[in-house]
Amino acid sequence: MKDLIQNKRLLIGGSFILLLLVSSVVYTIFLDKNITPPPNAIYGEDHRLLDVPPYPPSVNYPLGVDRHGEDILWKVIDGAKYTILIALIVSAIRIGISLFGSIFFVMFLPRLTFLINSFIRAFRFVPGVFLAYIFFVTLKSNPDIQNLNLIAQQILVLGLIGGIPLTGHLAAELNQFLKKDFISCSHSLGASKSWLIRKHILNYLKPRLMILFTQQVVQSLLILVHLGVFQMIIGKVKTLKMMDGITSADSVTLSLSNEWSGLLGLSYRELMLDQWIVLGPSLAFIFTIYSFRLIGKGLEKTFEKPEPKKVPLEREALMVGSTDNPFSLVNRNDNQLDT
Repeated sequence: MKDLIQNKRLLIGGSFILLLLVSSVVYTIFLDKNITPPPNAIYGEDHRLLDVPPYPPSVNYPLGVDRHGEDILWKVIDGAKYTILIALIVSAIRIGISLFGSIFFVMFLPRLTFLINSFIRAFRFVPGVFLAYIFFVTLKSNPDIQNLNLIAQQILVLGLIGGIPLTGHLAAELNQFLKKDFISCSHSLGASKSWLIRKHILNYLKPRLMILFTQQVVQSLLILVHLGVFQMIIGKVKTLKMMDGITSADSVTLSLSNEWSGLLGLSYRELMLDQWIVLGPSLAFIFTIYSFRLIGKGLEKTFEKPEPKKVPLEREALMVGSTDNPFSLVNRNDNQLDT
């Protein structure tokens, strides 16, 4: 625990994630209804119209105001809790699937290893975002599905897509671990499979799973970005009709929860208009992914075991010939040798 507290990478990454989550919760509970929204128009002298949304980044609006008159900074903060929570849940599902799956396959189905590995390898040749896109399209094709039910099924799909390949990775590590000499000795002494799992395998995997969890959070955030580009987001969306008074009405799709992939993917058209509108959610993804990478690196540094220092040959010879060793022939003088 002391090593974890003193780890700078872990502290920096964890502090940023914690600050982001606390800010998002505080905004939802206390600030959402009390913050004055941006003006619908800016007027100058003689009530002359100067500007209308979207407003570019400024001192009052650091990330700007989008085309619908909403402050992008507060939208990013509001969606932080949903995005990070989704990534954490998806990663926990992946770790759970891989942990129980790898232990079950290695310990109880060793004869089916070839078939299981062949099935798992098939997932490595198909990008996960394509599989997720197919399932998401299928789920969204049902208009009667409830929002919470839709979110639960989407999260489960993301967990399965990443959990199956991770199962093969952990199973390979377990196969190497079970070849250790002390495992063979435990078998010889009559240790049961359940005893090996509790006393050896889980203790061996515990630090490894913590590191893998942070890595899977990063992977979950990345797949959310990719799905956002395809306009596939978690949960349902709302559609608004935009009228500019000149052209016909245009439908615009918005996220209900301000989840970052929705803010990013549903504003793709702004890349040709006002690029800074997608800057806010993009920066949020970048800093969050970097923070979890810092957490992972910090855990790796904490759990890695330092190798014993090797004594140079010259120093070893000097130690052998030191005066502290009375049995060394190097230290005996000629008189002692004669006697």
